[in-house]
Amino acid sequence: MTDHERIEAAALGSSTRAIGGRAELVGGALCAQHPQLPIPEVNRALPVEPHVDLDAVHAWYGGRPHVVVAPPDHPELAEALPRVGYEPARAWMAFELGDEPAEVPPATELRVEETQDADAFALTLSEGYGIPAEAQGLFRPLVGLPGWRWFLAWSGDEPAGCGALCVEGRLAWLGMAATRPSHRREGAQTALLNARIDAARALGADELYTETGAADAEGPGPSYRNILRAGFRESYLRPNWRST
Repeated sequence: MTDHERIEAAALGSSTRAIGGRAELVGGALCAQHPQLPIPEVNRALPVEPHVDLDAVHAWYGGRPHVVVAPPDHPELAEALPRVGYEPARAWMAFELGDEPAEVPPATELRVEETQDADAFALTLSEGYGIPAEAQGLFRPLVGLPGWRWFLAWSGDEPAGCGALCVEGRLAWLGMAATRPSHRREGAQTALLNARIDAARALGADELYTETGAADAEGPGPSYRNILRAGFRESYLRPNWRST
């Protein structure tokens, strides 16, 4: 297991449990699931041990839709997953950043602040992810979770974008990045990335990780470009396999 998977699994487990989902170590993978959030960011199995028991993972989900992550250090999964009924899904690109000098952030009229405003964070995250409004309340317990820092980009007195930071010792994971549709293309995510990088380093982390959807035939998407713009480098391509 890489340091990326180690800190990401810790972040996935603690955040999923905080919002009322399940997250357990099963068959060598951290398995997470939430019945009210049908998105792969939450419903996925992330290998954290050298061997993954796919039968145990499949049984744990009990037929509920999910994704199994197949990192490069688990080549056996790419052969085994299609045999037990999984199909290829969009891969994610993993990124890393060490202690290189920080990139100069581009100018933006938005201000980024660390926050304890659970309502504003939940609103921004749910709207940015396109999650139904009735599920918005699920995210409020995230703010204040130990080991985490929460950030908002503000346009005046209105939240425009959000992002989260999970730190364990020297490792940091940046995730839960979302921008409200009414505030896209205002520089929120690049500003939030830079703020979280600064915060992670201030907390003593010098190995920072994040990920987003891999480039497709039309090239990298906005999140991919923002991550590179903030100074991260591509680490490895991570295939995903969805249940059928």
